[in-house]
Amino acid sequence: MTRYGYARVSTREQNPESQYDALATAGITAENIVIEKISGKLASRPALDELLDRLAPGDQVVVTRLRRIGRNHQHLLDLSVWFDTHQVDFVVLEQGIDTGTPIGRLFFRMMAALAEFDREAIVEGTLEGLASARARGRVGGRRPKLSQRQLDQAQHMYDTGEHTVDEIAGTFGVQRSTMYRHLPAHKDGRDCVLIVYRNTRPGKIDPDTNRRYGETGQNEKVQLDADRKWWPIAPARRPHVKGFVYVVDGIITRIRAIDPAGSWHDDDRGYADAPLTTPLTPLQIAEQFPTLRLHLDDPRPHVRGKIREYLAL
Repeated sequence: MTRYGYARVSTREQNPESQYDALATAGITAENIVIEKISGKLASRPALDELLDRLAPGDQVVVTRLRRIGRNHQHLLDLSVWFDTHQVDFVVLEQGIDTGTPIGRLFFRMMAALAEFDREAIVEGTLEGLASARARGRVGGRRPKLSQRQLDQAQHMYDTGEHTVDEIAGTFGVQRSTMYRHLPAHKDGRDCVLIVYRNTRPGKIDPDTNRRYGETGQNEKVQLDADRKWWPIAPARRPHVKGFVYVVDGIITRIRAIDPAGSWHDDDRGYADAPLTTPLTPLQIAEQFPTLRLHLDDPRPHVRGKIREYLAL
């Protein structure tokens, strides 16, 4: 059996002497003490990896504290499994852990199990919280640089062809790269569909105009009226918009085509009333939009701050 000591400090300015002295006092010879100077958050630990490669069954690894060798709970769990599989004992001086004894092995496995439970509980709680927030129309992530109203205005400016992307970015005080992410350049007459993100909360009704927005939960006639208006689509864009895709609670719920025999209408704000068809069947979708890689009931997660977007066909 060979006893090895492992010490780690996070930066080159920190002094590992206290750990070295504790390991030497525990009987570890100088040539078997490995000192690593690296941040505890880094996944790669060359000195530790080299030490693990040197170990043989029956050897022992000694550290002063668990935090010196483990990056996080999961790393400690992985190490405990590795030590057990390779029949290597593990000793933590300050916390009284020695897997060379039955009690030490039991204690360390319990700690590893609790660490795994803690990690899974955090993950489960986070996922449940995100799902609950999405169901209420809220999503996480960085706050968007542009509101939906600003995106609508920028898109309208872009579609008229009277402004460059640089000019639009300067108007809203953002970088040109931000504009490029939000303004799809459907050049050379490329067609597109408008994707609309919604949720199943009760549909909003404008008290002044009685216009309905979002999912109505009512019959097709009422839902079609809500679906077709009112959209900030510039006249120059309209010939290239071939359909609307509605994503409800993260699921593609229906796809409507633009009726070629219908007419576009504008309200007092210049927003469009689009001539939409009834929801298309899967066969009709495949026939009318052969290059559209979206299908009914497919998941499409909502991106924070994005209520609608164009997708090129």
